[in-house]
Parts: sequence; C-alpha cells; structure tokens
Amino acid sequence: MKKILSIQSSVTAGFVGNAVAGPVLLALGHHPMLVNTISLAAHPGYGDRAGGPPDDLLFSGHLQGLLKLHGVDDIASVMSGYLGSSGQIAPIAELVTAWRDGMSGRGHYILDPVMGDLGRLYITPELADGMRERLLPLADIVTPNQFELGHLTATDVRTREDAVAAAETLLAQHTLTAVIATGISDDNHSIVGDLLVCRDGTQDWHQASDKTQNVAGGGDLLTALFSGMLATGCSLAESFRHASTAVQAILGASASPRDLALLENMEMLRPVGMEA
Repeated sequence: MKKILSIQSSVTAGFVGNAVAGPVLLALGHHPMLVNTISLAAHPGYGDRAGGPPDDLLFSGHLQGLLKLHGVDDIASVMSGYLGSSGQIAPIAELVTAWRDGMSGRGHYILDPVMGDLGRLYITPELADGMRERLLPLADIVTPNQFELGHLTATDVRTREDAVAAAETLLAQHTLTAVIATGISDDNHSIVGDLLVCRDGTQDWHQASDKTQNVAGGGDLLTALFSGMLATGCSLAESFRHASTAVQAILGASASPRDLALLENMEMLRPVGMEA
C-alpha cells in the first residue's frame, strides 16, 4: 500500500476529480490522500455549477498543515488536476517542492493540466498560465487531452503526428519523464486513442475501440489509474497500457457522456492476477 496525494476537484454526484481518484486508488490497494480544490454538487455537465472553491487562505493552510502536522516524506506520489483558483498554484508548487526534497528523487508528480476541451478553455487564462508556468516545470509526467496539449505548446494538434511533435516539444522544454496525451483524434474523429511519449524515445499508441466515447471524468480516471499502477511498481509502459485499456472499456460501457460507469466496472481497474 502506497500513500498517494491527489489534489483536484470533488463532486457529490457523478465521477470526476477526487470522486474518481478515491475509489480507483483504493481498488488498487493504495491509501488516497484527497485535497479538494473545489467542491460541487455535480460537475457542470449536469447543467449548472452549484458550489465553489475554498478560500485561498484556507486552501493554503490545508497544504501547509499537511506539511507540518503529517509530513509528506512517506507519500509515494502526488497528482494534481482541476484547480479552483489561481491562488492555489503557489501552495501546490511549494508542497511539491518540499515533497520532492524529502523524497530525494523518488516518486512522481503527475500533472493533469485540466484547462479545457473541444477547442476552448473552461478556466481563466490566468489559471491556465499559472499551471503552465509554475506547475509544469515541476512535473515528472503530464497527462493533457488533445486541446490541452496544443494549448501548452501553442500548437495546433490535429493528428496523431501533431500530438507526437507537441509531446516532444514539452519533453525538450522541461524535465518531464513522459507525456501521456489522451483522446487524440484527427479532424474527422476517425482515429481516436491515447499516446505515450517518453524521454528515452519510447512511444506507445493505444487506439480506442468503436465503442469508446467521450465521457466526463475520463481523463481523471486515466490519470488516477496510471498513477496507481505506477505506484505499485509497474513500468511507465505497463501502467499506460493498462490504464488506457481499462479506461476505454469503462468509457464504452458508460450509458451517457455525463457519467462514468465506474462503480459497476471496478473489476476492470485491477490487472489480471492483482489481488482485490
């Protein structure tokens, strides 16, 4: 069992952010340590936004308290996703830096740069800039969707080849170990899949089945499952391949684009041979 710190959104209804990370990490035998960047009744796909982020001072105090009262040296990995305000970026950067100093190079900080999709930002430009300028340089692995990959690199990602080039740009600009780009498709959406590009030149492409669909929380699910697999000791390639396969199956089994069919398909999260 490994402790994994997950800093992202929380919803009461549905499955996005920490509502995904918690059950996924538990299913893999890990201890999820959840910090909520925003608390909502449900994600905006339900038609409204009810709830909001904590006060910046409260959020900062939460992370500072974690450092002082618990310590972070025994946390195996850290991941962050959707943020509620630009004021959350500095406290996260400070915590990741302190954690990395204590871990002496062990563990991974996995950044899911949740900014937007389908051609548009759904956070403020200030918040998007802060993630790119403050958190991306600290990350070991980044897991953007197609739109976010293009936004991070100021390029137009329209094909798998574009995604490879953009991932290689990020690897050249930062100390990243790997880039995982999710939901990559061409202009006609005739080719859809997930892409892994590693610093050592390794690449892996996992093409989706015809049943795969875009469901809210799909990227959060892949990041959580990948993080959990990596913490068990699996390689980057093994963790990516299993996460992509399982996520695409769950997306295909989901009844609507609004909610992941997560709880009824928990057995898909664990590789064959892994104890429940």
